[in-house]
Parts: sequence; C-alpha cells; structure tokens
Amino acid sequence: MKHLISILVFFLFFTTSSITSASSSYNVRQGNQKLPVAIDPKLQRICDKTDNPVECLITTIPFLRKKVVINPMSILDIEVEAIDIKTKEALDKASKLLLSSSNLKPITNCFNICINNYKSILESKHRILDAISVGNDKQLKVELSSNVDKIYHCEDAFEEANVKSPITEVNSLLGKMITNSLTITIDMVHFHNKN
Repeated sequence: MKHLISILVFFLFFTTSSITSASSSYNVRQGNQKLPVAIDPKLQRICDKTDNPVECLITTIPFLRKKVVINPMSILDIEVEAIDIKTKEALDKASKLLLSSSNLKPITNCFNICINNYKSILESKHRILDAISVGNDKQLKVELSSNVDKIYHCEDAFEEANVKSPITEVNSLLGKMITNSLTITIDMVHFHNKN
C-alpha cells in the first residue's frame, strides 16, 4: 500500500493543478523541485492515518523545509497554511466566476454563499492558530468541523439550485485538506502534554 501511495503521489505531483499563494505560485512540483522519490517515513505514517493520504502528501510536501521536525503538530501547522492558500485560490476563482455569471440569480446566489463561506474559513485561521498555540483541542475541533461544513454548504447550494458547480474540484480538495487536519487533531495531536 505504501508503494502504491508513493506512486500515486508521484503521478499527482505531475498532473494536479497548482496551489497558489499571493506572493508566488506553487505548482505541486514547487518550481524546479520534484517530488522526492522516497517520502519521509514519518510523513508517510502520519498521512496514512488520515482519510485522504494522497492529498495529505501532495498538500504538505511543497511546504516542508529541510529542518522541519516531522510530527503531527508540524504537519497540522503546514496543513493550516496550505488550507489558507487553497481557500484564497477558491475565493479568487469564485469571485471571478461570479463576475462573469451574467447576474443569473440561481448561480449568483450559489457563488455568494461560497464566497461568504471562503471568507469565513479565512477569518477562522487566526482562531485555529490560537487554539493550536494554547493547546485548545476543543476549539480547534470546532473551527475545523465548521470549516468542513462550510465547504459542503457551498456545494449543496449548487445542488439545490440544480446547477453544476464549476468549483467542485477545489471544494473537494479543500474538504479533504480540512478533514485531514481534523483527523490529525483528533487522532494524533496530544495537547494534554502542552501546558
């Protein structure tokens, strides 16, 4: 299974869309850097315990630094940053699609719901980071669970309007990223050691 995931990650690194940030563009290859042939076993073990191990790998590897100690807490921190970047990308895409939607009421309402939810996810970042820094796992779970719901509400808006969502792909990845963060929080990070 581990070899299959390594192969899938290698394949996804060359076929997936980019993760972008305001200051630079992150292709999954992150510039000229390629996915390491050998994935760090600690990262592999952490990602294998999530619901979406491939997405865990492809969204954390571009942000790993050489001196980062790989443990659930450092991967959670990286995922929070990756979620922020991907949410900004989703907000930008939804905003552009809203502008070009020709004021069609059903789709305009859908985009407005998604845009508001993306903004809310971005606003929750400081509460998530605060919860991590003080070891408040209850607040962290509440924030991450709420953010998962916001992604699903966005997709539900399109479904209820009987409109095909043009942002399903980004919402799917965001949902998986947030779910992975929640799994790491619940199953792997032990805040009771931190005081």
